[in-house]
Amino acid sequence: MKEFSSDKLRNIAVVGHGTSGKTTLVDAMLFNMKEIKRIGDITSGTTTMDFTDVEKKHQFSVSLGLGHGEWRDCKINVLDSPGYDDFTGELVAALRAADAVVITVNAQNGVEPGTERVFEMAAVAGKPAILCVNMMDRENSSYDRVVNQAQQFLSEKAVPLQLPIGEGNSFRGLIDLFQMKAHIYQGEGQPSKEEAIPAEHAGAAAAARERLIETVADFDDAVIEKYLDGQKLTDTEILSALTRGVRKAGAFPLVVTSGAQNRGVRRLLDTIVVCAPPPTEAPIPEVTKDGEPVEVTADPAGPLVAQVFKTVIEQHVGEMSLVRVYSGSIKPAGDVFNVNRSHPEKIGQVYSVLGRERREAPVLTAGDIGALVKLKDTHTGDTLSGKGDGLKVAAIPFPHPVAVEAVVPKNKGDEDKIGMAIHKIMEEDPTVSLEGDPALRQQLLRGMGELHFEVVMDKLAAKNVEVELKKPRIHFRETITRTAEGQGRYKKQTGGRGQFGDVHIRLEPRSRGEGFEFVDKVVGGAVPGKFIPAVEKGLIESLDRGFLAGYPAVDIRATLYDGSYHSVDSSEMAFKVAASMAFKKIMEAAGPVLLEPIMELSVYAPEEATGDVMGDLSSRRGRILGMEPMGRGQLVKALVPEAELYRYSAQLRSFTQGRGRYEVKFNNYEEIPRDLKDRIIADAKAAMEEAH
Repeated sequence: MKEFSSDKLRNIAVVGHGTSGKTTLVDAMLFNMKEIKRIGDITSGTTTMDFTDVEKKHQFSVSLGLGHGEWRDCKINVLDSPGYDDFTGELVAALRAADAVVITVNAQNGVEPGTERVFEMAAVAGKPAILCVNMMDRENSSYDRVVNQAQQFLSEKAVPLQLPIGEGNSFRGLIDLFQMKAHIYQGEGQPSKEEAIPAEHAGAAAAARERLIETVADFDDAVIEKYLDGQKLTDTEILSALTRGVRKAGAFPLVVTSGAQNRGVRRLLDTIVVCAPPPTEAPIPEVTKDGEPVEVTADPAGPLVAQVFKTVIEQHVGEMSLVRVYSGSIKPAGDVFNVNRSHPEKIGQVYSVLGRERREAPVLTAGDIGALVKLKDTHTGDTLSGKGDGLKVAAIPFPHPVAVEAVVPKNKGDEDKIGMAIHKIMEEDPTVSLEGDPALRQQLLRGMGELHFEVVMDKLAAKNVEVELKKPRIHFRETITRTAEGQGRYKKQTGGRGQFGDVHIRLEPRSRGEGFEFVDKVVGGAVPGKFIPAVEKGLIESLDRGFLAGYPAVDIRATLYDGSYHSVDSSEMAFKVAASMAFKKIMEAAGPVLLEPIMELSVYAPEEATGDVMGDLSSRRGRILGMEPMGRGQLVKALVPEAELYRYSAQLRSFTQGRGRYEVKFNNYEEIPRDLKDRIIADAKAAMEEAH
């Protein structure tokens, strides 16, 4: 591919609800740009972007895909993003790399939960959006319904740029409201024929054009003044106002397509070239030097600023880093500096990417997107700059995992193998994490939901790693509710030197979260100073083992206030044992209780589902803290025991028809209700017996 200047680049993320035809539409775009020879099919696994075995098995995208092509003397980089919530991390990466989005809307189903979600995310990211009413050839398609829903649920500035001629099986063309011409499709694979607008559509087209002009005129002072004066606007003025409105993310033109039939796709590409901003006009994420903001522009001659937004691990090839260049240029055999990790990297080849295919590129210039391979220690989110420049792009705001499962190997001894395999998946997907939990003897896999875990399992199976996912054990804690004191006396006499240690200890409850405190109040040398650290150590070890169910005891003050010793038989070991004996005796009298972790939830629910969500949280022993308006719904805040949140994401989606989402973080520990205490203690003892 030839070189393009920064103003001739367009970076587009194709986003939308699952099953809105994104991947097929991207294939149609690549086909029209003559990058592929035919449009692939999802069910047969022949699309350009869904080329992995996992995607072919599930028949939907699970990772971000990258392609490119030339149209109207511009290079269009196209990022194909998954549509399901569980793969939001891929969408976040696409939004970071792109300068605008094409939001696909299923013409059958209209504006769906995923449509609203991606529109909101694009708005937060400040990305202009083109609304693409796709799959117009499907039965029960309704363009008018989609337009009404877009204006109601997304923005009143969602305005048709085109009208369809026919719907469903009768979809045979479109009306361009800017040109005021009809484009009629002659047959499958044939280009459209430009004609006059059919008489039966003339009235609707005239009204829609007037609405278009009225909407976009607001974005150009000269145009709105002329429009309000009743003067006729030229096509150039209308186009200028439209472009300005879209690039300001204030107007959202609707276009019509059928990706599978390749209808409307060329008009979509025209709209992208005209309306989407080039990198020279698009905002750049915050760039800092030594923590202070620095202004950077899309200048090929400027200092290098590039960010890895996605890592792909290919078998037999290794890691491939997808990068967006914001300033400067990257050329083969060049040297760059990883600012995040403070080390140099040597660039080998530079590539442009088309699905699974890589093509050598002479340069990645400011504003372009491409790939680098075999970087030694560069990961997703890292900034590449010139050595000494120290320019760093803001971190990509990947969502934190909200779901957790315990990973259990099917074959003993596979723990290291599992860890290595999952860490490779983590390189590709920052919303996956694995952490060891030695206290509860389990490996915890964190992700975005059940579908996400299912895909991770498929990826592990492809690496010949077999695991089971089980409900994770909970980090319960123990504490006391009242002050008690007692004595621990250890005396052992064998043939030679004996063992003797004697301590008097008081245990007191502390406020939640204050931890353990050891106080030495021994007077008169009843316990020699050299043995006091052993007493503290004995107590700490006893706290770690717990009393009721083997969970660590917390928030306790232990005061050593008396004791006795033997000049010959006393030792550190004897006092350590005496302290543990005292602990067991005193705990029984100090009102021991179990504590459970309480999580703070922030749950978004649409207005109509708020009652169901709150009722469900209450049934999970949750306490509602309050609500606040958020978009077309409510943000419900609640405290809920961690033990009640297993697989909550699936339940939330069921209650909200896929519109709900949530974030979770640890809040505090609270006492477990008595009716659950005995069962948890019994389960813990059974688990310990099984482990032994």
